[in-house]
Amino acid sequence: MRLQLSGKLLYTLILVSIAGIFLSESVFTLAGYFGLRLDFSVVTFSLENLRTLLIIGLILLWRQAAKERLRPGELPLPQKLWRLVALLTANFLGAFLLKLIFPDFIEADSAPAGAGANLAYTLFHNLAGLLAIFTLVPILMILRQLIFYKQRRTTRLYLNLFIILLALSTAWVHSSDQIVNFSVIWRGTAGSSVYNVILAWSLSVIILFLSFRNDWITYLPRRQKFIYFFAGIFVFVEIITVRDVLFNPYLQRYSLIMANFAEVAWVFLILYGGLAMITLLVHLPTARAVDRKLKEVNSLYGFTRKLNTQLDYQKLPQMITQLTAEVLGSQSAWLEMFESEHNKLALISHINLTQQQILNNPLDRIEGLNHDLVYQKKPLLINDMSQNPHGQELLRWKKDLRSLVAAPLFSSREQLMGIIYASKSQSYGFDNDDVSLLEGFANQSAIALENAQLWQSSLERERLEQELKVAREVQLKLLPQTLPRIPGFELERFFLTANEVGGDYYDFIEFADGQPGVVIGDVSGKGTSAAFYMAEFKGVIQTLASALNDPKDLVCRANRIFYSTIERKNFLTAIVGKFLSGEQTFQFVRAGHSPLIFYRHSSSEIHFLQPQGLGIGMDPGSVFDAVAEVHSVQFQPGDFLLLFTDGLVEARNHAGEEFGEERVASLAGRAGQLSAAQIKRHILDEVTAFIGDTPLHDDLTFMVIKFRG
Repeated sequence: MRLQLSGKLLYTLILVSIAGIFLSESVFTLAGYFGLRLDFSVVTFSLENLRTLLIIGLILLWRQAAKERLRPGELPLPQKLWRLVALLTANFLGAFLLKLIFPDFIEADSAPAGAGANLAYTLFHNLAGLLAIFTLVPILMILRQLIFYKQRRTTRLYLNLFIILLALSTAWVHSSDQIVNFSVIWRGTAGSSVYNVILAWSLSVIILFLSFRNDWITYLPRRQKFIYFFAGIFVFVEIITVRDVLFNPYLQRYSLIMANFAEVAWVFLILYGGLAMITLLVHLPTARAVDRKLKEVNSLYGFTRKLNTQLDYQKLPQMITQLTAEVLGSQSAWLEMFESEHNKLALISHINLTQQQILNNPLDRIEGLNHDLVYQKKPLLINDMSQNPHGQELLRWKKDLRSLVAAPLFSSREQLMGIIYASKSQSYGFDNDDVSLLEGFANQSAIALENAQLWQSSLERERLEQELKVAREVQLKLLPQTLPRIPGFELERFFLTANEVGGDYYDFIEFADGQPGVVIGDVSGKGTSAAFYMAEFKGVIQTLASALNDPKDLVCRANRIFYSTIERKNFLTAIVGKFLSGEQTFQFVRAGHSPLIFYRHSSSEIHFLQPQGLGIGMDPGSVFDAVAEVHSVQFQPGDFLLLFTDGLVEARNHAGEEFGEERVASLAGRAGQLSAAQIKRHILDEVTAFIGDTPLHDDLTFMVIKFRG
């Protein structure tokens, strides 16, 4: 758990630490001046350790304050670098300022005579130590952020090892009263402590590994590479100079621990800064190419981001054309979309093309240049139009066309969508990088166009689904909501469309003489057109029934009306029946519809009733009237009729097998003892078990008429 301190408490502790460090050293200085002995082991040990702890605490507190104040992890790369330069320069200038203010103490090995001079000497060392702490701590924090730029797997391991070694060196300094001497690396180890040699080499190796973590240089723009290189020369001189100006030996008089910290930081800055300068120098010759690649990546990112925000298919082509012209810096650009039905390209958006050029476009066929683009599926670059075999035709079409780049657009299914072109009025206006860039744009444009099409189709599909939902609700309201009560009879019905709306129909009517009747019908075809014809048929039947008494007359007149309105490819089949009260008789006319199934209870026999009749709308009237015949059924107790559309017998299972009339007759034969409601349930159970999960391919409608007696 990390201890979080409020801003006021944090800065209060920093001031207390600074005062404690100064006062503890002042006590020793004044005691020496007045000849007081403070070499009692307990007092000396306590004051020295207190001062050491205060210095370590000040470093940690200032790190927390710098983290909250500077927030180096949130700064963009250029700001990190400029703050690093500013801190290093502040360190350098601060050191020279101290040199100017306290010139007498710079070369002094001990405190000058006099109590005031002694205190000034102490003040100088404290200011030098504070300058080192206040600049080196945030410098190392920013270096840490640079090291972790594009972090690698071992980066954190190396940094943790560096921190451990720094802590070990601090402990060694406290126990041995000497700082780590890095000169043993080039001067040899003679006379040096084993611990010093181990620490110096270990720290140097780890710092060297961390110094190679300078991937941030790669992502600097060309201009910034030059700026930071030349600024880095001066900063590197500052780093080298400041050690002799400030760090060595004056920090040792302030605190050995602080001097050791500064020495390690100085080695870190020397190695990291030196390798960074070398890396910058190596990158300078290729900076222009890197800038170009970065520009391409940024352009492609911006291009993609803008395209993804546009889902309007009508506006998208013009946006693609405009962005292409902007990024490539071309004078003209145009987009042609492929029309598969005409096997040609249509120019749908452009920048700087005249109306005459649009009308006389020579690039509207998959031939010549376009043939190479489409079949090679690669972009095309022509930098000198006068030297190209197709150049003369294009120059006649567009006189200022000197260089041209084009790329095909393919869908996710590898189908040609179109071609994007860009041109300039000077030869060699494009290079290979422009070709790669346009190819990336073309791929992104194809994705955006495809997404826009899918979005538009989705909206259209959603609109149609909503319309079909409304149509279904209307259709269901056109069907009878209740069953009529006919003395001695039980009636049941079932209606289910294969799609949202369908062409099946049933109804209960009343003839002019007050006798009840039933209608069941099926419009050829499916979907909304069949549903509209069904609604029209309902209106015709209801109107005619109120004026007629005979089922045949009703059907014949309905046929004449429908023949004049229905399309020739469509027709309608129906059964119109009438109950004769008191006679236990049912009269009906079959207009080309599926047969009726009649179950005779007394003999348990099944009869298919299929009198002659044509479909409604197939004949103007004369043949229809002559063929149509009225058939009567005399009911006895327990008998029932089953009226149905062809969706019942044509219901299919997963193997494509139809339910068939034989199964319908068989289940009717087994339902003789059941009520009308039970017969309906029996039929539904049998059909459902037969088809399983296979969806209906046609509407399913049937009606049960049972005579109780």
